[in-house]
Amino acid sequence: MGIAIVTGSGGLVGSESVRHLVEAGWDVIGIENDMRAHFFGPDASTARITQELVAAYPEFRTLDLDVRDADGVERVFAQNSKRLGLVIHAAA
Repeated sequence: MGIAIVTGSGGLVGSESVRHLVEAGWDVIGIENDMRAHFFGPDASTARITQELVAAYPEFRTLDLDVRDADGVERVFAQNSKRLGLVIHAAA
């Protein structure tokens, strides 16, 4: 399998996507900036889920990146374009 990019990888849909894809053999890159903590406070943070994913899956890499940062997102795609096979956009 190739590389999958999952935006919002610390959220409910994103984190379940990460789990499913890693277990199916994908190398997964998560794009997550934990804006939930900013909007809704520390109790809503996605940081714990992101840390659990990193600890459980060595195939998972997380990037602290805002999907509104077009240059940053473009760099991620350019750096991984040769093996990129799937994108799941779960960032709200």
